[in-house]
Amino acid sequence: MGTTAPHIICGGLIALDLELSVSSYPVAGAKHKAQASRLVGGGGALNAAAAIARLGGQVTLYGAIGDDDLAPVMRARIQALGVPLDQVHGVAGAVTPHSAVLIEADGDRTIINARDDQLAANLPPLPHPFGYDGALVDTRFPQITTTLLAAARAAGKPAVIDAEAPVRLVQDALCHASHIAFSVQGLTDYTGRADADALAQVARHFNVWACVTRGPDPVLCHDGKAAYAIPVPVVVAQNTNGAGDTWHGAFTLALAAGQDEMGAVRAANSAAARHVAGQTDSLAPLGA
Repeated sequence: MGTTAPHIICGGLIALDLELSVSSYPVAGAKHKAQASRLVGGGGALNAAAAIARLGGQVTLYGAIGDDDLAPVMRARIQALGVPLDQVHGVAGAVTPHSAVLIEADGDRTIINARDDQLAANLPPLPHPFGYDGALVDTRFPQITTTLLAAARAAGKPAVIDAEAPVRLVQDALCHASHIAFSVQGLTDYTGRADADALAQVARHFNVWACVTRGPDPVLCHDGKAAYAIPVPVVVAQNTNGAGDTWHGAFTLALAAGQDEMGAVRAANSAAARHVAGQTDSLAPLGA
């Protein structure tokens, strides 16, 4: 990457994750002992922001947490990830979003998240004009999603949405996106299926580039005219929690750095694969 790294703003969910490693999925009603546990910063926006920082990008995290006992722990985790706190706003009387995350032996994760959907309803406005090289948002807080996508698109910058279910909650925001990146669950939620025809339908309807990430299977893309697939590196999965968020962060950073969509997908696939394999500390700066 050049001397001036692209500056991406990531807006959406900021959460504290309690990861519990288990040998198999729990049996309902039984008691289980975790093999290991750790408390980490999580949520789509924070995971993506952390990936961008590790990849050598500049990043702003835009969102809200509470003012409860979890808040200082959350702020410490954000700082430890190399992400600035200047646009992370505390909301009086609110509870900081938090999750229980089960990590199975094959690296697959199951997430139970607790959050107040109105937590980000009254965030201070961002400075005008839009001063970033790209925006990445998730679907958890529609107010943030629409605001950032519209501002980035008006400024002619990449405006990427991590289209995870429930996508229809941010229906109004989709028309502002320059790139819609679904998960299988997100595309199925939005169209009823997750195949090439469904992706083509979205790309053509919004006149936008779209893709669906499919775990270890090739990323399916559509540029509004034709579909194509880009393979994912083969790795032994250790922990998939945050892998999709890492993908979206790397993808947005690559676009902002001037790569085309195919190059950005390849960069994102590489970053996500290393994350899944437990090699997050080895994420080299983009272009290195």
